[in-house]
Amino acid sequence: MRVIQGEIFVWDAHLARLQQGIAAFGLACPEGLLQNCLETAKTAGEDALLRLTLSGGHAPRGLIPGGERQAAVHIQAWPYHPATEPLALRSVHWPLSGMSRIAKFTADYAFTIRLLHQARHAGLLAEHEQALFTLGEEILCMETANILLLVNGEWLTPDSEAILPGVVRQALLESGVLRASRCPVDWLQVCDAMAICNSGCFIRPVAMVNGRPLDVHARHFAPLFAMLAGKPGVAAQL
Repeated sequence: MRVIQGEIFVWDAHLARLQQGIAAFGLACPEGLLQNCLETAKTAGEDALLRLTLSGGHAPRGLIPGGERQAAVHIQAWPYHPATEPLALRSVHWPLSGMSRIAKFTADYAFTIRLLHQARHAGLLAEHEQALFTLGEEILCMETANILLLVNGEWLTPDSEAILPGVVRQALLESGVLRASRCPVDWLQVCDAMAICNSGCFIRPVAMVNGRPLDVHARHFAPLFAMLAGKPGVAAQL
């Protein structure tokens, strides 16, 4: 999450998603999370990137009986620095079909890192490229963000349980500037523009996908920027 001048964009949505995820492990969110996040972020400056991690605590061999679990909170923060290089994506097959991703789990990170390492080792993903995960003939998501596609003048995002329900993505959907839809891989050859969205960059245009240059002119992204502009916890310059 970005913490900008002491505010987090739609914190309640982050908290609800986190609670839904850790409930699967028999855990509950401790009190005072927001205040702890804001205090930690302050040490990194007025515009900070923050990672909030909850675990079941410490135990021999990592095994904790259900009745003894208590959420342990780990908060990291560092100054936010926007990416300046053009974003290039390359399709990579996501092999876990049918896996629902209601929240980010440690296992997700480990699996994703291993998958990316294998793709780079096999020459499927160049060093300057980042992965665009696909499943069968469907577009899913980027490594760390949701995907947005401009098709026939309408911004669309993949609708699948296999993608993480991003907080920024949900805000765009609720505003009506974005619609969830089946997004076939073929659209990568015909879409007018692409972007990624997450709670770090908010909106970032994609300059190239599978070697195909994309139009990154600001006019395409204006509706997305306009929806977020001026909201608490959103950067002044998107």
